Order: sequence, then structure tokens, then C-alpha cells
Amino acid sequence: MNTFLTVPHERGRDGKMKKVKLGKKDAVYLIIIGVLVISLLVSIFLPIIVKKAKNKDYYESKCESYAVQNTNLSRGQIIFIGDSITDLYPLDDYYADLPLASYNRGIGGDTTSGVLKRLDVSAIDLAPSKIVLMIGTNDVNGTDSVSEIADRYGEILDRLEAALPNTEIICMSVIPQNEVLEEYTDIDVAKSTERIHALNSKIAEMTNARAILYLDLYSRLADENDRLIRTYSDDGIHLNAKGFEVWTELLKPYLT
Repeated sequence: MNTFLTVPHERGRDGKMKKVKLGKKDAVYLIIIGVLVISLLVSIFLPIIVKKAKNKDYYESKCESYAVQNTNLSRGQIIFIGDSITDLYPLDDYYADLPLASYNRGIGGDTTSGVLKRLDVSAIDLAPSKIVLMIGTNDVNGTDSVSEIADRYGEILDRLEAALPNTEIICMSVIPQNEVLEEYTDIDVAKSTERIHALNSKIAEMTNARAILYLDLYSRLADENDRLIRTYSDDGIHLNAKGFEVWTELLKPYLT
């Protein structure tokens, strides 16, 4: 018994659409092609969906944990806000000798937009005496213009100053990157470097206008080619122990 798949596609000589009868082999070919197309789409879009889901879950889980922690933490301490560079900063290794406690509110993959959304749970609810802010690395590696990034950075400062008029804000420059980053991402380090320079200039301008302390960590971490010194990073973007030592050496005098 012959098996047919009816598909309304072909136009006859009279100009009318007629049904096309496909044989069993044709039907099998169509099924195979359909499976291949679906497999291709899954291979392209599934990693993107999973990555976004993981990033969202991590961001939300961190914010939820901060909310729980805030019920037991002391007010008037020091808070570090940022992305993965801050998230990986082992504060207890460098600031345990300070009279104030240091709370790490860095979230890997975060941007100025993410920080804006979580300012209450990350900082304002704890009414800290000092806030150390380093954010912008993931922004410059993205597609938004430097002006758009700077505008959001300014919104962060506006909200913090309005909610915490007695809190000292210390803004760190966005740090450099190097070509190791290009080995495992599609980031153009030369382009990012230009955007980092432009963003740091805008951060310096807005902090100066607000009488907020701005610390140029970039210059201490960059080599003569404006690249992150290799001994300070293992992956071209995040700091290792030696890099954190440089950050601590610059910042610590302002926290004592």
C-alpha cells in the first residue's frame, strides 16, 4: 500500500493551486530536513537562552541573599558594589583589620542597569558609611553608547546621594583589559579600551562635579600599551591576587 503526504503547494496549468502528492521517500526526506533544521535552531538558540537564564538566576539569587543578609548586618559599614571583578574580591583577606566591616555586593555579569535596579537591597537598606563603586566593564563590552552608560552611572550617583546624604561614595575607574580576553570571547580589546577611556573620563567629570572621590585604578593596572598587565590577571579581564593587592594599596588609605 502506497503512503502519500498531501501538501497544497503547486499551481496547475489553469492557474489554480493543486494538491501535490508526495511519495513515501519524499515524506521521509522532508522529515529528515525538518529534524535537521530544528536541530540547527536548537544548537544556535539554546545556549543563548540557557546563558541568559543562568545570568538571571544568579543575579536574582544574589539579590535575594542580600535581602536576607541585611536583616542581620550592621548599619554604617563599608559596601563594595560592582560586577564580577568586585564579586571575586576576597574582602576579608584585605580589609579584616579595618574598624568597619566590608560587605561585598558584587554580582558577576552585572551592568550599570543592574546596579540601578538593586541599589536598595545592595546598599541603601544598610545605610553604609562608605560605598566603593566599580561598574562599567560589562557595559563597555556591550552595545550601548558611552553616553548612555555614563547617564546610568550618573543616575546611580544621584540615587545614592539622595538616599544616603551622609555616606561617602568612592568611585573606582573601570580597569583595563588585555588580549587574553580575545582568546575565548568575541570582544575586541582595542575597541573596549577606547570605550573604557571615554567612560572613565566621564566618570571623573561627574564625580568632580559632585565632589565625590574618584580613584584612578586604571593607570596602576595598565601597561605602556594601555592593556591590563598580564601578572595582574589570568583571563584578561578579572583581577588575580596580585591585581587585588594593587587595588587594595590604592583604596585602603581612604577606608581607614
